[in-house]
Amino acid sequence: MKSEKIRESRSKERDNDEEPRVSTLKELLREKPRRGRPRRQVARQNVYVALHPEQKAQLDDLAGRLPKALGRADLPDLAVSVLTARVEALRTAVTGRTREIPEGVTDLESLYLLWDVPLPRREPADKWTSIRLSPQQVLELGRVHGTLNAAFGANRSEVFGLALALLAQFLERHPLAEAEMGLADVREMIFRE
Repeated sequence: MKSEKIRESRSKERDNDEEPRVSTLKELLREKPRRGRPRRQVARQNVYVALHPEQKAQLDDLAGRLPKALGRADLPDLAVSVLTARVEALRTAVTGRTREIPEGVTDLESLYLLWDVPLPRREPADKWTSIRLSPQQVLELGRVHGTLNAAFGANRSEVFGLALALLAQFLERHPLAEAEMGLADVREMIFRE
């Protein structure tokens, strides 16, 4: 009896409400303006590396050489893509053998010399910074870092420094500042080379 009265009173309240009730879940999922960094289609992940001040300045310089549709935030992704393409080319060069890296490559500096890239500074960088990479590039950087660490004892910062040097070389050979290209187009161009 009591429960019937409660149901009746609730149904009368619903009838009296002029506007429909919005569910809490629907309200939470409603699109709200967000503060901070704009969202990307694929969330990027932070990877920490130690960079020299010259390498940080090089990032700003390289950002000016990118197509207008790309920005400084896309540089780490492109650098890792260039490094991945070069390491894959090395792997295909030694496919018939039981090696990942050719016999003449004995340390990280010999990779710089093989790819005709200026040698890096010897002393380790003292300032750590975070770079933001797409999930696929995080995997590729980890794969290349694992290979070069096992072969030469290279750390992640040294591997990313090599990637930056290779990206600088790529952008010198292929000026893209005036091109109308997106991130996917530049990556495709990198892997075609």
